[in-house]
Amino acid sequence: MQHDETSDPRDLLSSLRPQIYGSGSPAKILDPIVEPLWVGVRALAAIDVAGALLVDEQADPIDGVDAILDALVSGLRATGLVLDGYLTKQAVQHGVTTFGYSIESPSLGSLIGLRRNRAVDAVALREAALKARTLEEGEEISFVATDLVWLDEAWLLDIPLLERRRLLEGVVVESDLVRLGIYVRPPIESWVGSWRGQGFGGLTYKAANSRYRPGETNPEWTIGGMPRR
Repeated sequence: MQHDETSDPRDLLSSLRPQIYGSGSPAKILDPIVEPLWVGVRALAAIDVAGALLVDEQADPIDGVDAILDALVSGLRATGLVLDGYLTKQAVQHGVTTFGYSIESPSLGSLIGLRRNRAVDAVALREAALKARTLEEGEEISFVATDLVWLDEAWLLDIPLLERRRLLEGVVVESDLVRLGIYVRPPIESWVGSWRGQGFGGLTYKAANSRYRPGETNPEWTIGGMPRR
């Protein structure tokens, strides 16, 4: 991707596309950070003091979210940002506690169970995602930020994911309409029950050292079902 030079983050969204998840086994992701799978509309957000813009995966502006755009500007703690995330009703409906972090060492043993019934899990996840993407007029939704790709006129594409996530925590202030996505390090057993109870049906696995490649499939990111009890 060409690294355009601009001071207006909204100018970047016309050509920027979200990074795409790979299709590999979660057990093969080295040193992962694990997140519940948000379902809704994948969106990119550009924010500075002059305003905010949300676009979908095809770079089309998303209308009818003025309150979220205002909240993004109000919570800005930088000159300008571009965020990857989701417009979702999950955070509102389930009262999700959005940020969590564990420095416990990874355990591949905790991931092996995800290899089972992947086809069944994939069908269930697709059905849940389709339902969640149908955002009806009047429904309460929020924007959940899961990645930071541009900060104060500089691309962060080659910065490791874990560092991008730590930077994200310092430049966005949470509110009812803007949340920071949950992420933890394995082992994840103590989190699974809580996430399942909050309505999540899947997990994402992303290598802590992974870079961000707009519009490309990254095999260091993948999606899996919730581990069986």
